[in-house]
Amino acid sequence: MESSIKNIVIIGGGDSATLLMGLLHKDPKIKIVGLADRNSVSPTMMLAHRLNIPTTADYTAYLSFPELHYIIDAADDMEVEQNLDKVCPPHIKLLGGITAKFILNHLVQLDRRNGIKDFTFEELLFQYQSIHDIGLKLVSSTDMMRILYYTVEDATRLTATPAGSIALFDEWRGEMYLGAVKGFSASFSKTLRWALRQGGLTSAILNTKESLVIADVSQYPGFDNPVMLEEGVQSLMATPLIAEGKIIGVLYVDDFKIRSFPLREASLLALLGSIAADMIDKAQLLENALRISIVDDLTGLNSHRYFMKRLSNEIKRAAHFHLTFTLVMIDIDDFRFYNNLYGHAKGNEVLCQISAILKDHCRDVDVVTRYGGEEFAILMPETTGDTVLNLLNRFREKVACYPFNGKEKLPKGQITASIGVVTYPVHGDAVHTLIEKATTAVLQAKKSGKNRIVSYTDAG
Repeated sequence: MESSIKNIVIIGGGDSATLLMGLLHKDPKIKIVGLADRNSVSPTMMLAHRLNIPTTADYTAYLSFPELHYIIDAADDMEVEQNLDKVCPPHIKLLGGITAKFILNHLVQLDRRNGIKDFTFEELLFQYQSIHDIGLKLVSSTDMMRILYYTVEDATRLTATPAGSIALFDEWRGEMYLGAVKGFSASFSKTLRWALRQGGLTSAILNTKESLVIADVSQYPGFDNPVMLEEGVQSLMATPLIAEGKIIGVLYVDDFKIRSFPLREASLLALLGSIAADMIDKAQLLENALRISIVDDLTGLNSHRYFMKRLSNEIKRAAHFHLTFTLVMIDIDDFRFYNNLYGHAKGNEVLCQISAILKDHCRDVDVVTRYGGEEFAILMPETTGDTVLNLLNRFREKVACYPFNGKEKLPKGQITASIGVVTYPVHGDAVHTLIEKATTAVLQAKKSGKNRIVSYTDAG
């Protein structure tokens, strides 16, 4: 019969190895049979001597030990790691790298909660494998919704709970908003946002470094969430999602009956939350980078870079399917005069107001862009003739009569727009040709008195 005591050798003499040795020594089911470290006076060596643990400078000396079950490589030495992979006998389980760090972090959490005695080493490894598999799944996805869904799905599975959710933190508004839900009614999801209330449940969760367990919500002081009570939630467990000190949100698992959550489940949820927080943070950074690359920060319209890519793609599409499209360039008249008069902050307000008018007058399929400065561009797929002119005239008239602040001091007492129009393939079949001719049409509109629409055909 296999012994219930597991014999372990630790390799390394740094802080991690020292902490690991001290924590594992507390487990009566583990016997540390040796320490290997080249530094004979390292802190780990000193601790091993005090604990009467055999030591050596040569880690290979333990490989022939027949009763050895595990080697934990905490040396953080690539040469040692690579050599162990080659020479470690099959009957010895080698735990190094991420696995060793996981075990150390997990033991620290358990020790903090005084729960090391309730775990076996095998349980730690089983948990590591579960979390490792989940981590691989999360890492393989950069889609935010998929990451959120996977996290809630795995959290409820690991804790055997019927429901769960993720709430994300909106740093700018100081609010929480629902990211993913499982096991609740459709009405639960209608509460999309809520304020972060001082002294509330969410604040309590974010202020803890571990999972918060509530076996009976009726006994928890201040639990008065009407949505969760209406759903019939009677117990829950939650862990804060923190990435590099930044609050990401909260991961919840819920049950519709009073129940206790054992330390194993609380620990698993905390570990899953730690991995999920990193993945969500990276996905958010990726989404923000993508948004910045395609959206103008000031106006919320498409960016110049995005417009150029879409125009190139539209030319290819139109050529393949024998379609036409319209390219419109717009320049705000006397805008520099307005900027000099009132300053850039007021000028930015005007640009935002014009952007809103432009979006209101365009179709959903049109690519509306801040081309640069006070210039705008519109790519209008499969549209020519009267449809374009009617839309642009309505836009031009709306701008001319809009009550912009201080417009009465401009040369004509109003802010207006000069507009140039070209059509594919009539006026060209290349990006630079179409833009050049649309710009020429705008200049002609300005020379003709401003506040008008000119087609390149007319400008020519």
